[in-house]
Amino acid sequence: MKRIFLLAGLFAACYTSSAQVYVSTTGGYAWGVPSTKIGEESINGKESVRFGTFGEGLNSQLRVGYFFNKTWGIDVSVGYLYGKDQVVKHEISEKNIANTRLKATIDGKVTGRGRAFGAALSVTYNFTDHFYGRFGLLTKVGGKTEAVAHSYTTTQQDIPAPIVARLKAVVPSLASLPPGASIASGATIETSYTEDYKGKIPFGTIAALGYNYHIDDHLSIFAELEYMNISVKRDYSELKDFKQTFKANLNIGGVTRQVEVPLKTLEGFTNGSYNDVLRGQVYHERTNYVESATQEELEARDSKKKLTEKASYSSLGLNFGIKYTF
Repeated sequence: MKRIFLLAGLFAACYTSSAQVYVSTTGGYAWGVPSTKIGEESINGKESVRFGTFGEGLNSQLRVGYFFNKTWGIDVSVGYLYGKDQVVKHEISEKNIANTRLKATIDGKVTGRGRAFGAALSVTYNFTDHFYGRFGLLTKVGGKTEAVAHSYTTTQQDIPAPIVARLKAVVPSLASLPPGASIASGATIETSYTEDYKGKIPFGTIAALGYNYHIDDHLSIFAELEYMNISVKRDYSELKDFKQTFKANLNIGGVTRQVEVPLKTLEGFTNGSYNDVLRGQVYHERTNYVESATQEELEARDSKKKLTEKASYSSLGLNFGIKYTF
């Protein structure tokens, strides 16, 4: 055992004495370049596409490298991305409540964001003592992409007692409303949830061009322009939180009273699904992304399948760092 430690020590001493091993750390900001379709917007019937990538945001890296000579070297790095919030869906529209003639205004927004740990293996080439290039392979080894949704459904007219009774019959959570109560205009259904997306292990490319300034024989600072090209194919998504609440002013025999009624939480889903009768929408605790499915499977109201898609993490960033050479 002592011989093993002695040999390991001698190897480390010889390895570092070559002055070709270095460690560095960087921090910077990346922009979503090139931007791809990241979501959709529907404002009172006008449809549009939203562009961006989940790779935009603050990032940091830790690197270890080794130069075989003054020109060529290899670099292994791990990094973390704190992605910028991206609006992936925005809707403002009118909708009928529970298949009645009652109109309500929908105002909802879904914000997506990426939090990712990545790793890269690169080849480094020194053009001069100061300018260098780096190119290699990149993968995502951890983190998450999540969507945070929040919407308000607001009624546009008073709801008389007979229709309230009909709504109570189809929505058990409203059964607690007093008999004979009517609902004043402006009642709201507030819906919020967080959806966590899981993807398959991706592989992409990385390239950088940088300038290195030597402070002394061991310490230097550098700046670089770095491009990452990588996309994550989605595997499945899960709701991590779900809450829906009904808020209204009731009129009971000429007396007005405010009420707040919990309609649904994630624990109240039936067989992993929730059919929101009031808003005409179905939520699933888990959605599977598949590469093929029949049209009937995808369009079925209780379907938990969607065709798979890729979430882009591509970016062009500016990094600043410090490097120590042994």
